[in-house]
Amino acid sequence: MIQAEKKRWFIKLFAAYQRYYLLPRNFERVEATGHVHVPENPAIYIANHSSWWDGLLIFQATEKHLEGNHFMLMAQEGLETYRFFRKLGAFSIDKSRIRDVVASLQYARQLLEAGSYVWIFPQGQILHQDQRPYFFETGIGYLLHQMPVPVVPVTLHYHFGEEKKPIASIHFGEPIQEDWEKMTRSSVSLYLSKLLEEQADEHKQTIIGGQHIEPQEQIS
Repeated sequence: MIQAEKKRWFIKLFAAYQRYYLLPRNFERVEATGHVHVPENPAIYIANHSSWWDGLLIFQATEKHLEGNHFMLMAQEGLETYRFFRKLGAFSIDKSRIRDVVASLQYARQLLEAGSYVWIFPQGQILHQDQRPYFFETGIGYLLHQMPVPVVPVTLHYHFGEEKKPIASIHFGEPIQEDWEKMTRSSVSLYLSKLLEEQADEHKQTIIGGQHIEPQEQIS
């Protein structure tokens, strides 16, 4: 596995690059709604994964609006291609090798034990944002058995309005704390997949219905 190697100077530089160039060039706006704050204790953030942009938008949200030390689990091949993500807090997982999977999850546990926040895309791959049902891999259940911390559900939705460029919306749900150790790994994964799917559906319907939710934070 490839461990994270955060560099504060690079984080500030890349956040400025995204804020003033990359995101305005590609999006009409990027906004965050819901409970845009971090729990007092270490937590795992889970998010749906429908675009290459997901990780970059989450990075920008955490850097601009969320306190604490945030890390993100990323596919091995992706991190090998974009190795600079290590400097932003990404670490890898190679699902083709069981030993590597265990090493990555143990590394995530160490980060949580150190008081950090860990972001995971439990679907394990990029899928269309409207694909249903959600299926989560069991790694999230394994990690919550090791570290029974709160889970924050986050959904990302991309859509077009009257403008030429798309709008990206990130919705933060309330932190969830269950007795994870009393649930099987599979049941944890199923429970969280249903919960995130419901949040994604509500998020989408709010946008389709034209209901206006005032963004708590403007990311770009």
